[in-house]
Amino acid sequence: MIAEIILAIFVITYVAISSEKVNRTATALLGMGVVGIALWATGTAEFREVADRIEWTTILFVTSMFIIVTIAASSGMFQYLALELTRRTEGDTKRLFISLLAFVFVISLFFDTTSTMLIMGPLTIEICKALEIDFRPFLISEAVTCNFASVPSIVGAVPNLLIAEQAHVDPGFLFESLMPLSVVLFLVSVPLLLRVFGDQLKPSEEYLVSQMMLISPQYMIRSRRDFYLSIIAMFILVLGFTFGPAYDLQPAVIAITVAAGLLLLAREWVDEILKRVNWGTIFFLIGLFGLIAALDITDIIIGLGEAIGGLIQGNVLFGIVFMIWVPALLSAVIDNIPVSAVLAPIAAQFAAISPLLSIALIFAVNVGGFLLPIGSPANILALAFSEKEHRPIRMVDFAKIATPLGFLMLTIATGWLLLLGVLV
Repeated sequence: MIAEIILAIFVITYVAISSEKVNRTATALLGMGVVGIALWATGTAEFREVADRIEWTTILFVTSMFIIVTIAASSGMFQYLALELTRRTEGDTKRLFISLLAFVFVISLFFDTTSTMLIMGPLTIEICKALEIDFRPFLISEAVTCNFASVPSIVGAVPNLLIAEQAHVDPGFLFESLMPLSVVLFLVSVPLLLRVFGDQLKPSEEYLVSQMMLISPQYMIRSRRDFYLSIIAMFILVLGFTFGPAYDLQPAVIAITVAAGLLLLAREWVDEILKRVNWGTIFFLIGLFGLIAALDITDIIIGLGEAIGGLIQGNVLFGIVFMIWVPALLSAVIDNIPVSAVLAPIAAQFAAISPLLSIALIFAVNVGGFLLPIGSPANILALAFSEKEHRPIRMVDFAKIATPLGFLMLTIATGWLLLLGVLV
C-alpha cells in the first residue's frame, strides 16, 4: 500500500512541475516533505533515512560549480573571452554564430549545462544587441549544443554525474565512447542550424562592427585579481576532472576545494557572491533526490529495474536501443534530471550486462532533454533570457528546430552505440 502512495505522490509532483504553473523548487521540496510524512505515518521509515539517501555528493558538486562560475563571471572572464571571439569574427554574423557554438561545445565538457547557459545567455544577448542582430537563433542553438556537447564528460551535466556515480561509469570509457560521436553531431548540426536560421543571421551594419572592433577586451575585466584567480581555478578544475578519476578522486571534492579557495580569497565579497548562487536549482535537486529516495525505500525502483530487465533479457543490442529511445522520450516531457535520478539505479543493475547501457542512458537523457523546451534546465534558461528582453522564444518555435534535430541525433547515436556494442 505504501508503495502505491509514494508512487502517486511522485507522479502528482512531477505532473505539477512539468506543467510550469508552479515553482518547481517549492513543489519538489513539498513532495519530499509529503513522502516523508507518508513513510513516517505508515511506520515504513523515518525521515532521517530519506535524508541519508539524498545524493549529497551531487548537491555539493553543483553548489561548488555555481560558486566558481559566479566568481569567474563577476571578474569579467567570460565577457573577455566572448569579446575576443567576436573580434576574431570581425562582426560576420555567421562566423560569430559558429564561433559561439564552438565555444559552447568546448566549455560544456567542463561545466554543467545550467552553468553553461548562465555564462553564455547574457553574453550572447549583449553581443547581439551591440550588433543589432536577433539573439534568439543564438540562444536556441546554444541550448541545443550544450545539451549534446556535455555527453562525453561526467561533469558536463548533472544527469551524467548522477548516472556515473550510481552505475560506476568509468570516465575514460565514457569519453572514448561518446567524444567522437559528440564531434560528429556538432559537425552535422552546425550546417543544419545555419540553413534553418539563414534568413535571421543577417549581416550587421558596418558602423556597429567598427564600434565593436574599437572596444578592447581588456575593458571587460572588472577585477584583474579575480580574473587571474579564475583562470587558475579553471586550469585546476580541468586537470582535476581529467586526471582525478584515475586516482579515485571524485569531481565533487575537486570542485568544492577550488570553490572554497576562491571564496577564501574573495574575502569581503563572500556574502555578495553567495547571494548570486542559483540556490533555487540546488534546493530543487534536494527535493528531487528526497522523492527518489522514497521510491528506493519502498522498492519501486527495484521493481522497475526488474521489469526493464525482463524486457532486455540480457540482449545488449536491444538494451542499447531501449536505453537510448525510451529515456530520451521521457526526458522530452519530464525534466531530464528526475528521469536520470530514477533510471540511474536501474542502469547500475545492468552494468554487469554491458557498460554501454549506462553510456546509452547518459546520451539519451541529455539529447532527449532538448527535444522539447521543458526537458532541460538549459532550454528553460534560454526561454527565460529571451522573455526578460521582451523578445520571447515561443515553445513551438524552439520545438520546430530542436525536435527534428534531436531525433536525427538519436538515430545517429543508435547506429554508433550499436556498432560499439558489436565491437566491445
